[in-house]
Amino acid sequence: MEELMQLGNQLAIATANNIDTTPELLTELARHEDIQVRQAVAGNPNTPIDVLFQLAEEFPIEFIKNPILPLLHLENHDFYKTIPHEVIQNILASEDAPEEWLIEFANSGHYDYLLLIVQNPQVSKKVLQLVTENQYCNDFIRELIEMHVNIAGEMSSGWQEYADNILQNIHDSIASGFYNTAHLGCNYYNSAKGEYYQFTFWLLGIEPKLQLAQASEYIQETIARFSDTHPEYLRELLTLKIKIPTLIEVAKNKNTPVECLIELVNHNSRVVREAAMRNPSLPRSIVNNFFQERFLATHPHTEVEKLRELYTSKWSFIRVRVAKHPNLELSDLEKLARSPEWRIRVSVASNPRADMHILKHLTQDKSILVRRAVASNSQTPQEYLEILSRDRHVHVRADVAKNPHTPSEILRLLYQEQDRRILQNIALNPATSPELKAQLELQYISRKSNYIYLWLRLFNAEYDYQGIEIKELPSQEQYDIAASAMTPIPQLLELIKIVPDNIYWEAVHNIWQQVVYNPDLSPDLLLQILNVRSVDIYAAVASHPHINNEICHKIANIKFRDLSGYRLRWLMLQNPHISLEFIENSLYDITSDVRQAALIKYKEKFANSEHQNIFLIAYNAAVYEQTPIEKLAELAKHKSVLIREAVAQNASLIEAYSYSEKARNCLKKLAKDKNQAVRLSVANNINTPIPILEVLAKNYHYKPSIYTRHQRHHNLKEHKVFVVAVKKLIQIAPEIASKYLVQYIEPNFRTIDSIPFRLAIIQNFTLPKEYFLKKLKTLNLFTWYERYLIAQNPQTSTEILQILVKDGNRVVRAAAKARLNEKS
Repeated sequence: MEELMQLGNQLAIATANNIDTTPELLTELARHEDIQVRQAVAGNPNTPIDVLFQLAEEFPIEFIKNPILPLLHLENHDFYKTIPHEVIQNILASEDAPEEWLIEFANSGHYDYLLLIVQNPQVSKKVLQLVTENQYCNDFIRELIEMHVNIAGEMSSGWQEYADNILQNIHDSIASGFYNTAHLGCNYYNSAKGEYYQFTFWLLGIEPKLQLAQASEYIQETIARFSDTHPEYLRELLTLKIKIPTLIEVAKNKNTPVECLIELVNHNSRVVREAAMRNPSLPRSIVNNFFQERFLATHPHTEVEKLRELYTSKWSFIRVRVAKHPNLELSDLEKLARSPEWRIRVSVASNPRADMHILKHLTQDKSILVRRAVASNSQTPQEYLEILSRDRHVHVRADVAKNPHTPSEILRLLYQEQDRRILQNIALNPATSPELKAQLELQYISRKSNYIYLWLRLFNAEYDYQGIEIKELPSQEQYDIAASAMTPIPQLLELIKIVPDNIYWEAVHNIWQQVVYNPDLSPDLLLQILNVRSVDIYAAVASHPHINNEICHKIANIKFRDLSGYRLRWLMLQNPHISLEFIENSLYDITSDVRQAALIKYKEKFANSEHQNIFLIAYNAAVYEQTPIEKLAELAKHKSVLIREAVAQNASLIEAYSYSEKARNCLKKLAKDKNQAVRLSVANNINTPIPILEVLAKNYHYKPSIYTRHQRHHNLKEHKVFVVAVKKLIQIAPEIASKYLVQYIEPNFRTIDSIPFRLAIIQNFTLPKEYFLKKLKTLNLFTWYERYLIAQNPQTSTEILQILVKDGNRVVRAAAKARLNEKS
């Protein structure tokens, strides 16, 4: 192969055409850089079939004219079924597609094939008639047949109005979310695929304002997770009815405004509240205020006057806790029992001090959770339990069956329902009569015992699947110990090893509260606390004044589900007691936000110092605009990403690009830096030259069908840099940007969600002539309305228009003729 390359392309072409050339050599020549060589290989009957399939996409005509194909078809009548889908598509779209191929696939069950056949300009009426008789022929394909010039003839007028109406209908259909896939030229919905386009559409600035209310749940969640989302979008998301996963991402986002974080800390969902609490952008003073109130609301000796003050707390969680407090007087409970907040009414309904009048009132509550709390309350009179035993919701009746004060006659009546949830609670109820229990043992398999898996709760626990069996029902005493602010942390650490989940979480939150509220905890106890697998506890310890290097190291290196990540390291850097060693190490963190936070902290440490700091000297030189280019080029090789980022943002380096080769080489080096943050700094520099933006854009290549909701793209980092670079190119050099945008409009890959993106690119950008010259043989793989927009684009070349003049669709044909007349 190397010898052939040295002898020149003509010899390679001759060798590729020679039918005596070995299959092995043809396989090598199939990778030749010269198109004529590859074309010759595609027509050689000695070429291996798998190599032919690879070349067929580029050379469909040479493939179908290859003399070996008829022989292969004689050997295997199902040969057509072995040809790759993309190859068949290219052949059917070609003007030179043989009649027998068109007939063969006109009778197939593939919608894609039918779509291409009816758009082929050379297809005969006979083949079109075969398509109409195919069971997979739908209204969209029939409309295309009616629009075919071989059926309806040329269209001299009305074509623009017709096409514009169709395009408007397509946009309206996609925007509404109610669409017929066939009407759009697609034969599938792609519910998971394609949503990537909506997000990229917005990132590139092609759609300046993203309509969040109309966006899919997945896109809303993606926007909430995106590290560079503007605060206004995050604020807007909270005004919409969004799902809990999206709320969690808003609560975690560093750009979420503080007032929004305060709102989320007060959310009904525990996971949303805790995510907001861990957000480093939420001032620690707010977290401390919350836990001060929580401490008072859970302390058994808090006086009633103080509890009444907490009635008006801005935190609904605190108000709920107050409603559970045993020191409240009946008058307080009566007032809270009429609260509009159902969670407060639930707390009152479960409060053991609630009297019969309060419980009677709550028995009629509209909330099932309130009625369930009444049914579970040990103080609920039997007459109210009898009322609740006839409740319309089975969960309320099941809670009555669990209450140890429920009369045996009510339990027998509930038993007759034969509902598994009720039977299970009757079997576990200590008040159930021996006779009834005996009946249950005969017909009901008692539930499997609960197990505590310590490896899920504690880092220092053995990885034991057998766990520790809970043999007793959760007791109110255990709950009170876990919830009380007076319970010492060592006792809580022991308690979480043996109690069920609801009590376990109460104890974990109590530990969390005490770490935040108590500044006097020793480092040794903090290290013990870090054995609990809880990101909230880790966040609390990260902010504690007695943090030391051992604690920092343990937190920074934890890797367990959502405990791993940069937010805890970022949170530690906000701690005024953090060590200089940890700050210095964080300057080299893998995450940009942590590095930036460490830099701010580092500058504060040395703000008033008379000593010269080596790192800051280098960083300041990288920032300083008067620093010589030679020095900047040297700093561009620094091991610190922060310093290389600063060089990439230095205005003097950009200014010197036009006259200094050293500056050009330095910028090119930074544009190819191994760290994404450096490449992003180059892309984000407002004056970055176009050639450098192109270097950044070239590093990314879009691969259709890779983007799905549950699949990460292996080149996602390069995509982020690509988006920033191309967005800038769109603003300053749209004709150059189009070279990189065309990869999104591959003609043989189209999803519903991608259609607006494709149409916007085709309609608004000067599509490179070189791109279409490569697609001449497969131009019909674009839908008719896309080809119409290509014809309408003022920048479309004469060569492409001359091809579209021969298009099978009468509307496309008419539009291309009109454009050619304008050019002449």
